[in-house]
Amino acid sequence: MKNKCIIFLFCHSILLLAACTGGFENDNEIKGGFSDDKKEIDFQNLTAPFEPIQSGIYFNIGSVGLNWVWQMTQSLNHDMFSGYFMDPIPKFMKSNACYNLNSGWTNAAWQCTYGYVYTEVQKAEKNFYGNDNLKGYLGITEILKVELMHRIADTYGPLVYHQLGETPRVYGQQEAYTRFFADLDEGQQLIREYLDEGGDNNKFKEYDMLTNGKTLKEWLKFANSLRLRLAMRISNVDATLAKDQATKALNDNQGVLEGARETIAVMGKNYINPLCAVAGWGEVYMNASMESIVNGYEDPRGKKWYNTALLEGYQKQLLGIPIGLPMKDGDANIYSFCSSLNTSTIGEKTGAVLMSAAEVWLLRAEAALRGYTKENPRTCYEYGVSTSFTQWDCAGASEYLESDKTPADYKDVVSGGKVGKDMKALITISPKWEEDADIETKLEKIITQKWLACWPESYEAWAEQRRTGYPKLFKVQNNTGKVIDTDIMIRRLPFSTDAATADPAQYATLTEKLGGADNGATRLWWDTGKNSFENRLHATVSPAITMATMLISLIRIFKLGPDVSLNGSPTVSPTTVALWTSLPLPPKLPSSTYFLIICVILSTSFL
Repeated sequence: MKNKCIIFLFCHSILLLAACTGGFENDNEIKGGFSDDKKEIDFQNLTAPFEPIQSGIYFNIGSVGLNWVWQMTQSLNHDMFSGYFMDPIPKFMKSNACYNLNSGWTNAAWQCTYGYVYTEVQKAEKNFYGNDNLKGYLGITEILKVELMHRIADTYGPLVYHQLGETPRVYGQQEAYTRFFADLDEGQQLIREYLDEGGDNNKFKEYDMLTNGKTLKEWLKFANSLRLRLAMRISNVDATLAKDQATKALNDNQGVLEGARETIAVMGKNYINPLCAVAGWGEVYMNASMESIVNGYEDPRGKKWYNTALLEGYQKQLLGIPIGLPMKDGDANIYSFCSSLNTSTIGEKTGAVLMSAAEVWLLRAEAALRGYTKENPRTCYEYGVSTSFTQWDCAGASEYLESDKTPADYKDVVSGGKVGKDMKALITISPKWEEDADIETKLEKIITQKWLACWPESYEAWAEQRRTGYPKLFKVQNNTGKVIDTDIMIRRLPFSTDAATADPAQYATLTEKLGGADNGATRLWWDTGKNSFENRLHATVSPAITMATMLISLIRIFKLGPDVSLNGSPTVSPTTVALWTSLPLPPKLPSSTYFLIICVILSTSFL
């Protein structure tokens, strides 16, 4: 990591915090009577915030600092705590990895988001608010605001946020989630109004850095998928609201992400994927928890994501690095012989994935498991796994889903136990769905596979691991911080210390709404420490709505044809087949066969 990161944080801290609660800027007011050239220039100014907003979600903004800023905002925090990655450099081991939190690193996501991205959201809202011709752009801005800021809420807890047209203020996390859902409503409504009034579905194409087809309708689908994600996040603390929002997402006529190639990822506009760039410095390696899971499961995605080790005698194997090794500056970098990021898979121009269809299928599996929908949990689960395999061009999903294999123990072959410790695997479940298993075991299977399906998006992986306790990650081997319980593990990042200094009153409100000490041991609102099924809800989706959903799914697959299924995109809802046959339909036959079956069912059902 570059030494200039400390200078960056010091020099910019006051500037960043001033932006946290600043009102809307007035320097982009639209004037009348412009020439065509002047109008074009002004329109470019109006839309200018979109690039830094989208680049700032998976933070990599060239004017701020390429790659090394992202390392502080994500790599040295979420990437480690999620169980995905480790930095092998000995001098970095003594800080966050050992729960001796480095405030420069834990401050960074807060500082950079509020200083460089949230301000751009405010500018965009100011530019588009009240202009009917630009309401589609305003709708997208609201969806982007939720995507950006739920990551901050899930990292720190309470946050500074605002409703459209209002001044930012401190929100508690529960209040923030209610606002997130309302803002998704607002964003979708604005886009729909624009389209209903004859607006161009491709209007945002030039500025879209996240969706594949770059249409406004795809933003509606993304918003539904994001709504479903947030709904499941609160399922342990507010089952009623979670169910309402989950069914709202799934019943919307624009649908959710379903096909294997449907991803939301930051790319284009000269965006560089910082994960690849930091890997080029020799600082992105496999975490020992990931080693245990992919090696034990013999998961082919593992070698797509990571290189095999360089350690003599282990060159054909994947080797991970435990979190919290007792190492310090000056020690030999012996763990650099473990498995590094596979930059053939994640290159500089590879999109930085924020959400995938595989994640959404597994969200649907949990929603069904909790009784929020009439979908079959097993069917959604198996579609989720199969979709992830297809996303990463891996074969063998059917065999994997029949596997009884379990995660492997970790053995420190690098130091022979002189530095790291051997660890017994904490996970005992296999990929195979077990219909007679208890609900907690089924949830563990769903979330463990969702953790794999979310790779490498560690913000989401770490949030879900804290919410559910799954997957069961290896504990820190050397806890020198003494504040965070080794077994309970880190629950959040502390608020920015620069924020506390710059605005003590705001900081006091943040900590009050947190409801606990401002350290890494305090749980967030949705992090209850246990999974609650006591108020498990029965599905209440009406038959009329279910039939509508089935017909919409069939229309989609007929439009796309069997080639889409042959390419691994399960575009027909599992609800369709499962309800008509009264059996789950795991994706084990060739997809073209399913296409034929559905055609036969459809033709006979309406005779």
